Amino acid sequence: MKMKANLQKMMKAMAGLLAVVLLAVGCTKEFDPDIPVDPGTPNNQKKLSKISYDDGSYLAVLYNAAGKPSKITTVEKTSSGDDTNVYLLAYNGDKLVDMSLTDGTKFKYTYTGADITKVEVVTPNNVVIAYYEYTYKEGRLWRTDVFSSFAGPISTTPGMRFEVDYYTNGNIKTMSTWYRDYTSGVLEKTDVYEMSSYDDKRNTSLLFENNPYLPSLISIPNNPLTEKHYDKTGQQYATVTHTYTYDADGNPIKRKTVTKETGLPDELSETTFEY
Repeated sequence: MKMKANLQKMMKAMAGLLAVVLLAVGCTKEFDPDIPVDPGTPNNQKKLSKISYDDGSYLAVLYNAAGKPSKITTVEKTSSGDDTNVYLLAYNGDKLVDMSLTDGTKFKYTYTGADITKVEVVTPNNVVIAYYEYTYKEGRLWRTDVFSSFAGPISTTPGMRFEVDYYTNGNIKTMSTWYRDYTSGVLEKTDVYEMSSYDDKRNTSLLFENNPYLPSLISIPNNPLTEKHYDKTGQQYATVTHTYTYDADGNPIKRKTVTKETGLPDELSETTFEY
């Protein structure tokens, strides 16, 4: 996922986030995804520093002395040139309290206990233009509701909703998406993404590919291998498979992805990871 500077682009990125959660990974060894697995080589402390995409776009991460992300730089290659954004993260102890963007936009975080339950998107002139609400189930993030304003006050009905179900070992099983019909005002379920198999290696990239401005919400132990995508009627319309290359510690260093979607030519992509 590549983050964008303005709200409209960020909302698209939020939708893309969920595709990435389910289009994120792969390997060469399959197993029952519900079996707890070793997340990697013991004492493996390598931290992801860069994700590079095959179009030249990339995401780079710097960490503070405590090992937490302190700066995220995203560069997206476009026909009109590079779209670059820098995100600076501020903490109060272990808690992320806000993140500022190149253009002055800020994300402000609200907690209930240790859980982030709300994030506000605030413009440089201190106007809240959108917010995200998070609901947890059995200690894991379950639902994300997105409230936004494009031509008036922020709606009291979510414009988007995402729900995640998990295997018992913490890997994602399914993710469902809803979008509000702006004619009827009804929130309608649109897609379901099913993760059917995982590798037994450590996942290092989801925190950043999933949603770089919320790096502490979702983590999973392993890397998905295969996915199935369904429309709102339950009809499958795509299958995605991933193949990985790993370093000596079991960290992914390359991901090759093949997307097969009904009525379209196969889509191939390659992503590299640096530590």
